[in-house]
Amino acid sequence: MAVEYAWFIPSARAGDGHKINVPIPERQPTVEYLSEVARAAEDAGFVNLLVPTGTHCLDAWVIAAGVAQNSNRIKFCVAFRPGLTSPVYSAQICNTLDWTTNGRVTVNVVTGSSPKEQMRYGDHLNHDERYERALEFLDIIKALWTSKEPVNFKGKFYDIRDAGFFPDAATKPFPKVYMGGSSEAGRNVGAKHSDIHMMYAVDLETIAKDVVDMKRRAAEYGREKEIKMGVRMHIVCRDTKEEAHRAAEALIEGSELSNTGTWADMKNNTDSVGQQRVNDLAAGESLWVTDTLWMGVNRVRAGAGASLVGTPDMVADTLKEYVEAGVEAFILSGWPHVEEATRFGRDIMPLLKDTNPAVLEESASTLAS
Repeated sequence: MAVEYAWFIPSARAGDGHKINVPIPERQPTVEYLSEVARAAEDAGFVNLLVPTGTHCLDAWVIAAGVAQNSNRIKFCVAFRPGLTSPVYSAQICNTLDWTTNGRVTVNVVTGSSPKEQMRYGDHLNHDERYERALEFLDIIKALWTSKEPVNFKGKFYDIRDAGFFPDAATKPFPKVYMGGSSEAGRNVGAKHSDIHMMYAVDLETIAKDVVDMKRRAAEYGREKEIKMGVRMHIVCRDTKEEAHRAAEALIEGSELSNTGTWADMKNNTDSVGQQRVNDLAAGESLWVTDTLWMGVNRVRAGAGASLVGTPDMVADTLKEYVEAGVEAFILSGWPHVEEATRFGRDIMPLLKDTNPAVLEESASTLAS
């Protein structure tokens, strides 16, 4: 089993820097800076980069296309929301980027966050309806990716007739699908379609139960050996435990959830079960769940709120515990993203050799030649 370690592109309005979610970003999310993050991640040994989506972010497809020109082999896990564009057009966008980057695209299917955020896009479906739509959406996209004939589909949300387009995807049989979902509806769609089913990191015991549950659901589709479980979390690594704890707590000093109204909505007015699980864990007596697992990020932003904090040995040992629980993919981040990626590659990645880290494959053009 190869474990995949991926990094993150900080393309939100809050940008990047030594503090989270401050009113004026220390480092703006320019293509030039985000390309620097990508190169640092590639040099560190990460194989993929999550490019986030939402009204608080730059458009993920555009950013991935721009940054890909300034990096060499690392892949881009482009987040997008089913329903904002048709499944045929979404597949064409994905294939175009995959084709022009010689097979460096994976996709992160995000059904939504909060009702208010979805309304900004004019999407009025409720939580379970969004997953019901996502099921049709992914049925259509996978048919487009695998069929040699025009695709026809008629369901509750889509009526597609004689669909086909140029280009085909460079990645065969098709780009990996990452999907998050902790709710019943999300787990059921993921069981059928996720190559890597993502969860926000919470305590180890809960994640271990998630792994068993998703394998059981995937078995109903004969996919228990295909589906992999992934977690999304942050990293704060320093030479000593005391330095790491101080660095973590300094990240949120002077930061306010209200600095980005979208994140406040996504955290506090959410119908996401995954977000609620993170919120609940962060609402305990202490933000330190263990010596290594810290929930402080949840105080100042939405989404992934858990961080692994400590020395290289502490962080590596905890990651290995998640691997032993069945996790096969990690999407990580840390502030600032250049320095923390570099530190991870230098100090932590060598300690993870026994997890058999995935390595970057040759590009599709190289394989074809």
